[in-house]
Amino acid sequence: MPTKEAPKSVGLNVADDQLHLASLVAAMNRVQALIEFDLTGRVLAANENFLALMGYELSEIQGQHHRMFCASDYTKTEAYAEFWRFLQSGQFRTGEFKRVTKAGREIWIQASYNPIFNAAGDIVKIVKFATDITET
Repeated sequence: MPTKEAPKSVGLNVADDQLHLASLVAAMNRVQALIEFDLTGRVLAANENFLALMGYELSEIQGQHHRMFCASDYTKTEAYAEFWRFLQSGQFRTGEFKRVTKAGREIWIQASYNPIFNAAGDIVKIVKFATDITET
């Protein structure tokens, strides 16, 4: 008579969790424009989709402030300052945003700005995922 096996754990082990997470990141990188900022708004990194969308090389934007992608009249507003204070407080933002490419062309993106936390619960950077929704 066969013996009954103990039920398998529903949760994934650590290696599976890491592989799953890496797969999710790779999938997002394939289809989303992704850029990372420090807490002051300076560019840390960007993927090829973001660079192609905005018309830049990484070396041109790394260390530069987020405002380089926005209309200058917007970056001087209290709304823009509040946008960054909101992110720095740990809140995320999602919506449609007007941005400006290197060539000066205005585009619209559907994006989410997401604070990333370390194990201690401190915000370490902001990651933006974006899709071009500009109507042509």
